[in-house]
Formats: sequence, C-alpha cells, structure tokens
Amino acid sequence: MTPTRPGLAPPALITGARVQLRRSTPDDAAGVYRAAADTEVMRFLEWPPHRSEADARAYLDGCAARWAAGTEHHWVIEPRGGGELLGCIAARPKGHAVGLGYFLARPAWGRGIATEAGQLLMGRLQRQPGVLRIWATTDVDNQRSAAVLMRLGMLREGLLRMATVRPQLGPVPRDTLVFGWCRRPPA
Repeated sequence: MTPTRPGLAPPALITGARVQLRRSTPDDAAGVYRAAADTEVMRFLEWPPHRSEADARAYLDGCAARWAAGTEHHWVIEPRGGGELLGCIAARPKGHAVGLGYFLARPAWGRGIATEAGQLLMGRLQRQPGVLRIWATTDVDNQRSAAVLMRLGMLREGLLRMATVRPQLGPVPRDTLVFGWCRRPPA
C-alpha cells in the first residue's frame, strides 16, 4: 500500500464478518456529517466537528484527492452488504510505515466495530511485504481507543508530551500516546 511500491493499490472494498470498509466518496457526506457533527465523537480528534454537510463533503473531496495521490486511503465503515455509515478508517502510507486513524459514529460504540474494522485493515497491511511498521496515536485520556489499538496487536511505544492540539478540549497541546506494530525481520 505504499506509494513507492507499484502494484500495491488498496482495494475499494474490504469485507469482514460483520462490517465492510468501502472507499469513501463525496456522496458519503451526509453520513460523515451525522457522525462528525457529534462533539462527543469528535472529542479526542485533531479537527473540529463538522458544522454542515458541506464541511463533510470538503473533507471527503480531500480524501479522494489524497487517495489519488497515494498519500491516504480512506474508507467508510458500514455493515457488511452496505447500509448506515458506522464510521471511517484511513491508512496513510509513507515509505515502509503506515499511519492508521479512525473514528466511529456514536451508535457504533461498544459493539466491537472499531476492532473489526481495524483488524480488516491491519490484516491487509500486514500481508504487504513492503509494510514494516503500522502505527497510530490517541489522546492520553482516550482509554477506549487505546484499548482498541492494543486489541489490534499494537504495543504502546511511548508518550509524546504536549504533542497534539485537540480543538474540542482547548487550545493547549495535549499528551499523545503512540502505538505500533512492527514486522520482525527474519532471524
């Protein structure tokens, strides 16, 4: 999935037991807006809640441009076979490493959706020989997200002090936890 390795184009659809990851399009703006307008959903994220469906469309337009450029691959999370948007998940390849990020609509919380979506994407990335590292960050107080990342097989690697401004929590940079998975080189 890295842009430096030809032939590793990400699939537009990744299907799991209960959910599927479908490449996002600007037509997903209404569902993304419903999720991203919720201040509780956006509490620990690095960008403010969407104020209109136009905000969501602009966000998704950017996602489409980054997919075309190979700098980010962004999917909506939905029930297997389609339906209501449950959230979004993205992979940001850079050389041998891929950053992972996600958010879930509040009705999807506590149902294992983030874990299943993460496992689908992590499994795909782990099968790519050029991907040696997968990493993610979360706010130091976001215990639910930290638990998901650990269930995905990532290890807590460290704490970045005053690293990230989270607009919903104020203008002061907050501490950020870093999690990672690394492919072990052959012995």
